Amino acid sequence: MRSGNETPTITCRFLDESYFEVLLRKFQEAFSDYAHPPKLDLERFRSHLVLNAVDLDRSVGCFEGGEMIGFSLNGFGQWNGRSTVYDAGTGVIPTRRRRGASQAMFDLQIPRFRADGIEQYLLEVITSNDPAVSLYKKLGFRTQRELFFMEAGGPLVPESQTNVTVDIRVLSAADLVGLSKLWCAGPSWQNSNEAVARSGSSRRILGAFLDGQCVGYVAYTTGMGRIAQFAVDTDHRRKGIGSRLLAEMESELTPGEKMQVINVDDRLPETVRFFEKRGFRIALTQYEMILSLHDGAI
Repeated sequence: MRSGNETPTITCRFLDESYFEVLLRKFQEAFSDYAHPPKLDLERFRSHLVLNAVDLDRSVGCFEGGEMIGFSLNGFGQWNGRSTVYDAGTGVIPTRRRRGASQAMFDLQIPRFRADGIEQYLLEVITSNDPAVSLYKKLGFRTQRELFFMEAGGPLVPESQTNVTVDIRVLSAADLVGLSKLWCAGPSWQNSNEAVARSGSSRRILGAFLDGQCVGYVAYTTGMGRIAQFAVDTDHRRKGIGSRLLAEMESELTPGEKMQVINVDDRLPETVRFFEKRGFRIALTQYEMILSLHDGAI
């Protein structure tokens, strides 16, 4: 199996752990002009890789004149019962875009993933990023659903009814398996049960209990207020349970941080309206896209 891919001006190759700090710098540079650039230090970048099950040995860098100008970070696991590679971040620094770097990286890695027996390639892309969307469609990716990133502009808008009778308990990642019965749609890769478990102590899970039964819960990043999973039993909605869970979260928020909910499925309008009433707004939208690695010419 070849380990690199070269054009007259750029070279692509698989990486390893020694590139960690370079990747952090290039990750920040590549997304610096986005509407919501990442705020990452070494610890947060490591958490991002762990959360998404990234394997640097099977991630790719693109180089020009000895400088890394682009990268494709890849995580591995199961998704809907199929072996999957997940794009945890593909980026090219602004001054080197539109030179074929992204295409060259995918030309290198897709054949390897097919040879490794991986069944599908999963990614998310901002809907307004026309060059990236066009590339992924050209490669054979198909849109599965649209996802919303929502952010609160300030303190939560209080609800007239916040349920104070429910018992709030701290749960573990193992409890999430039984709570999937509350879902109306499955979470995205970075919000999956497996991702929450990989996050360890950086994720907190609170459950709302009535008569010993969990009727709602929220899983979020401690201190940062980033919601990964949120659900309330359909028979117990509009009773202030969701607002109580958010209030518990807000009380732990680190000063200066804004509450966010990551990748809300657009097929859940009731959930979107709930967050909007609490003061959240849709900050950006993404397509979730999948490529079957048994199809296509690459």
